[in-house]
Amino acid sequence: MPWFFYDWLPDPLNTTVKHEALDGRTLARAYLDKKGRHLDPLRVHYLEQCCTAPFSFYDVISVRPGNGFVLRDIFTGEEINITEHTGSRQAQTGDIMFAKVVKIDQVAMLEACSPVIFPPMEKGAILDLRKRIRSRKLPVTPELLKDYDLEMLDLYLDISNRLLNPSMPQLQNTDGDPMLFHKLIYDFECPAREVLDTLRRLNLTEDDESMLSGAEFDSSGELRKIEFTWEKPGNKMHKNWNNTILGRLRIEGSTLTAEVNSEKRAQQFKAIMAELLPGKARYKTTVIESPQAMLAQAEKEGETARTRQLQEEHDELNQHPEVQAHMAEMLRQHYRDWPSQKLPALKGKTPLQAIKTRDGKEMVAALLMDFEQRGKHTTPPLDPAIIAELRERLGLS
Repeated sequence: MPWFFYDWLPDPLNTTVKHEALDGRTLARAYLDKKGRHLDPLRVHYLEQCCTAPFSFYDVISVRPGNGFVLRDIFTGEEINITEHTGSRQAQTGDIMFAKVVKIDQVAMLEACSPVIFPPMEKGAILDLRKRIRSRKLPVTPELLKDYDLEMLDLYLDISNRLLNPSMPQLQNTDGDPMLFHKLIYDFECPAREVLDTLRRLNLTEDDESMLSGAEFDSSGELRKIEFTWEKPGNKMHKNWNNTILGRLRIEGSTLTAEVNSEKRAQQFKAIMAELLPGKARYKTTVIESPQAMLAQAEKEGETARTRQLQEEHDELNQHPEVQAHMAEMLRQHYRDWPSQKLPALKGKTPLQAIKTRDGKEMVAALLMDFEQRGKHTTPPLDPAIIAELRERLGLS
C-alpha cells in the first residue's frame, strides 16, 4: 500500500481513471494539496518525506531483534539506524530488503518493506542496476533513484518470483555434463568371471579381495553376482579428488547392468564394451530416467522399509568420528579451492579475479555472507573458521 499511496501514478493508456486524475500527482501528494492545511504540521512533514523518499535495496548490517536494525543503501552507501519492531525479528545480518526509509529530523523509520527478504547471493542483479545508474555520472540522490522506481520494482518482482516459485535446477555431474540417468543392459554368454576379469581395470580403488568380498557364488563356486564401480583418475571440478566414480556395474547371472548419470558416460561405456568384450556381450537396451522423474517416483512411493533402513545406515555411518573428520576435511578443502573456481554468480570469474573491482569485491563478500547464513542450518554447522579463513585470503576481513 505505501507504494500505491506515495509512488504509483496511473498510466494514461492502461488505467481507467477520470481525466482530471492524470495530473502527475500521487495519491498522497493530491491528498496533501487538498487537505494539508487542516492537518497537524508533523503529519504533513511525514507525508511529504514519504512522497520524497525512494524505494531502494538495503543491506542488513546488524539487527536488534524487536527494536530495529542498521541498514545500508546499496545504491548510495548511506548507513541508517532504523527504529522498527516486527521486521527486525525476522531479518538477519546479510539479508537484502526492498524498502522505503523515511527520515524525520534524527529519526529514521521503515515506512514500507517488501514481504520477501532476499538472501545475500541475490545481490548480483542489484549491483548491475547500480552500475547502470552510476554510468550517468550524476550524484546518486533520492531524486535520481526515483527515476528508476519502476526498474527497481521490476527487479524486486523478478527476484521474489524466482525465490517463491523456484524452477528445477539444471543438474550436472562432476564432469559438467547434464544429469540424465542411464541404465545400460547387456547379455553375455561367457562365464561371469571372465566378464569381471575383463572389466576389472575400470575400478581403480579396490583390490581383488575387497571387490570379491561382497560377491555371490553358486554351489560349484562360479561367480553369480557382484557389484563394483567404474572410476577414472582425478576430477576436473574438484582438484583434490583422487578419483571420480563414473558409474556402477552389476554382474548377475548372464546379465551386465551399468548405471551412469549422463548421456556422455553412457556412450563412453558402450565404446568400452565394444572394445573389451566384442562378440561376448550383446547390448540389449538402455533405460533412461530424468532426475525429475526419479524424484517424482520416489515421492509417489513414499518411505519404504528399505529406504528407512538405508537412511538409518547412512545416519549411523555419519556418526563415526573418522567419517565426520573426513567429511569436515573434504568440506574445508572445497572452500580452500573455491576462490580459484569460476562462478556463474561472478559472471564466469573466480573470486580472486572478481575482488579486483569494487562491484566484484562486494559480490564476493555477499557470497561469503550467504555461505555463513546457510552454514548455520547445516548438519553439522559450517565451521566459522572456514569463512574467516576465506575472508582473510580474499582481503575481506
